[in-house]
Amino acid sequence: MDVNKVKVLIQAVENGSLLATATKLGYTQAGLSHMMKSLESELGITLLQRGKFGIKLTDEGKRLMPLFKELAVIDKKLETEVELILEQKASIIRVAAIASVIRTWLPDVMVSFQRKYPEISFEIQESDGKMYQWLDQGTIDVCITSNMILRDDFIPLVRDEFFACLPKEYPLEAGAKFPLRQIEEEPFICSTCGNDYDVERLLSDYDIQPKKQNTYVDDNSVISMVSRGFGISLLPNLVLRNNHEDIKIAELDLPCYRMIGLLYGKSANPSPAVKKFVTFLKKWQFEI
Repeated sequence: MDVNKVKVLIQAVENGSLLATATKLGYTQAGLSHMMKSLESELGITLLQRGKFGIKLTDEGKRLMPLFKELAVIDKKLETEVELILEQKASIIRVAAIASVIRTWLPDVMVSFQRKYPEISFEIQESDGKMYQWLDQGTIDVCITSNMILRDDFIPLVRDEFFACLPKEYPLEAGAKFPLRQIEEEPFICSTCGNDYDVERLLSDYDIQPKKQNTYVDDNSVISMVSRGFGISLLPNLVLRNNHEDIKIAELDLPCYRMIGLLYGKSANPSPAVKKFVTFLKKWQFEI
């Protein structure tokens, strides 16, 4: 049953006239009369007595009118509650980001953003590969990641250089660049925190086949293993920031970097809050 037809019926009965109600609501008299007949047909009950002096409820209509009014009130409450939910949802930005971004500059970005827009809040999730699926499913609004999986909708923000991670006793002079091809000769530890995709693509571009150790560990564990001489690794600057005291890091002799950027659900009609955050991120002065 169409609740809007019920609401029109209530107004028509209160006005006592289909013509007056049609004029007030912007319908033609014929159109409104057809609407009432359609409601009666749907219910299988005659609701109105029509006469040259106007309309009035039938006995069946009188019996149902209190319920019709309750239905109209409930529908209004439902509309109001839905509006409140949508308004609340529109003021929350659901962000998924890689761990190195969450540990470094993302908190500063959010604090600065909320100073400007205090009515907007965040939901933050740490993730790697799953965030693309979450974004496409509408589970999150924005993901901040590297371009580990090439997508046309990736918006680059900042370049994050890779460094060689070596045991402290590794024979490399201070300031010397580490030859990237040396990776083929050394036990190589690869992180499972998303950096493996970036590293594999970089090494593939240079046709370098690393001598991999079979490890499935996070960035901090990679650093710990390197410090104990288990192998060497490549990690980006964001991961190494304030986290390399126990190892030696060195620039590489070949350009190696990943792009950190964002993706957001453009096709899903992003909320004004999401659009503001995306614009804010594009203008942010990153320090890497």
